[in-house]
Amino acid sequence: MTLVILLSFSLSFGQTCGSADYFDELKVDLSSLFKTNDSQIYLFSLGAFSFALDSTVNESLPSSDFFKVLNDIDIFDFALISIIASGLIFPFDSYTAWTVIESFAVSVLITGTIKFLVGRARPFVNGNPFLFKFFSMENAYQSFPSGHAAISWAIFTPIAERFGKFWYVVPTIFSLQRLWSKNHWFSDVYYGFLLGYTTGYSLYYSKSD
Repeated sequence: MTLVILLSFSLSFGQTCGSADYFDELKVDLSSLFKTNDSQIYLFSLGAFSFALDSTVNESLPSSDFFKVLNDIDIFDFALISIIASGLIFPFDSYTAWTVIESFAVSVLITGTIKFLVGRARPFVNGNPFLFKFFSMENAYQSFPSGHAAISWAIFTPIAERFGKFWYVVPTIFSLQRLWSKNHWFSDVYYGFLLGYTTGYSLYYSKSD
């Protein structure tokens, strides 16, 4: 439902931007997600080792309620954040404003699909990082990848690339909070970060000439 709303908003948003080849630009943006470079391949491959650190990080990192409010942020809240951010950015840079919306929608689709297919148990289920219930809709079995990490990085990467690296602080806090709140394994957050950052970065720099 959220994606339908965002898609409708995105279409009208694109028309508001006044771009005659809006859909051509959208095709260019989406095709950029399938282009990989050596650094991306390296980072995604390196992530395989993050699974070996899951238990160690989970056991050594003290549990904390710091920024507990972030636990209550769901997909609708993220949708609102992306819309508000885009609205504020639009007067200065319509392209970045559109990219924030686009990046949010794409990251939701990717992470939601993977979560459903993988069905990984969260740390609080039984402390086993290798417990899976494939094709599960249960929240307790939708640990991989971290949606909070992926979506926050997807939203704020275009913002940070355009308005300053300081904005990377926001998704970093979201990501770390998922660890100390014991909602995710280290590898969940690592791949959530990679998916979100790669999505936001690729879409932002895919602007056609």
